[in-house]
Amino acid sequence: MTTAERKPHTLDDPAHDRPKSLDAIDTHAQQAQKLDAGAVNDQARKVGSAATSANDLGDDLKRFRDDVLRHWEGKDADAVADHLEKLGKASYQVSDKAEAAKNILQRVSEILDDVKKKVAQLAQEANDKDADNRALIGAARKRKNSTDDESEIAAAASDIERLRQLNEKDSNGKKEEIERVLDEAEKQIDDLLKPLGLQIEGGFVELLPAEEGTKASSAAPTPVDTTVHHTPVGHGSGSGGGDHGGGGGAVAGVHGDGRPAKPIDARGDNPAKIAEKFLGRNASDLKRSGELPAMQPWVPNDVNCANFVSGCLEAAGLIDKSQASASVAGLAANLEADGWVSIPLSEAKPGDVVIANGGHHVVLYAGDGQFIGSNNVNPDGSQKVSMGGGGGLVKILRAPAG
Repeated sequence: MTTAERKPHTLDDPAHDRPKSLDAIDTHAQQAQKLDAGAVNDQARKVGSAATSANDLGDDLKRFRDDVLRHWEGKDADAVADHLEKLGKASYQVSDKAEAAKNILQRVSEILDDVKKKVAQLAQEANDKDADNRALIGAARKRKNSTDDESEIAAAASDIERLRQLNEKDSNGKKEEIERVLDEAEKQIDDLLKPLGLQIEGGFVELLPAEEGTKASSAAPTPVDTTVHHTPVGHGSGSGGGDHGGGGGAVAGVHGDGRPAKPIDARGDNPAKIAEKFLGRNASDLKRSGELPAMQPWVPNDVNCANFVSGCLEAAGLIDKSQASASVAGLAANLEADGWVSIPLSEAKPGDVVIANGGHHVVLYAGDGQFIGSNNVNPDGSQKVSMGGGGGLVKILRAPAG
């Protein structure tokens, strides 16, 4: 019995020409088009506005503190000034964290927009290929039904089956490619949102708060927890200040053993010498290793410049953890409030803090015209401790004597 005699109805039914996986492809494409990158970007702008307001409040409180100390003396004046200083630092910390949240949400928006375009393109390619294959199947069916020659009918029927299998294979391959794109985008977004206490539940359907060690069950998106830090996403090419493209993955602090390292014993050391101990280390590793306790692990991988300098200064005993900041502006304000003074480059000594790149990057002076810090030198834009980063010099700060 020939193939045509075994499956006459199946072979003649065009509905069987369509691959089953094409339904999944169309579903993926429809769902991807519902992703609202614009809404996420709007939220990022709102959070950025809050960061600016908090930073402005910190500036106002700093000026108010300075006025108090200029026009008022005594214990009461000192107490008020101390209170204002704490309020100012708190404002800068809120600004830091809101700014980092804004940067993360902007990156999430970019990923959503990109994945929509990729899925739409791949779905279109799958449907175009299906149309081409089905045209060939239709031609084979026409050939089968226009002859009485059994051998010709059998050959055409075989072609129909072969072309259907080819069409299914092509469609399955495109379906798997689309699912890889979606999975990778979801992983990237999950990595970005972890510092904000958010994660994706049910694919891209909703963003929910993540309880540590448990899955969230809220049915509505939760406002961003503005407990993350102020530093622009890009600090300039080559020697800027951040770890962006790496996704912020948690890497063990000690290469090879998977366990956090102990804080370095460096009290009294020059902070530039402390920085040199970490040359070649990625910020994504170092911020989680425990070696520099003042470094905060939630800071995105492309904006660790102030985070790293803070860690070195705290390790040297020049600041305490409350003065550390992941924001260049915040760190500079904290240092100046503590009596750090601005000096010319001609007087710079190793360990002085260098504000560079128009105020968007911070490194340490290493001596002989060299600078060391956490710079954007990795191929993916993430940061590594390296020499450089002193371009676009704004000012150099030195710790008060004694």
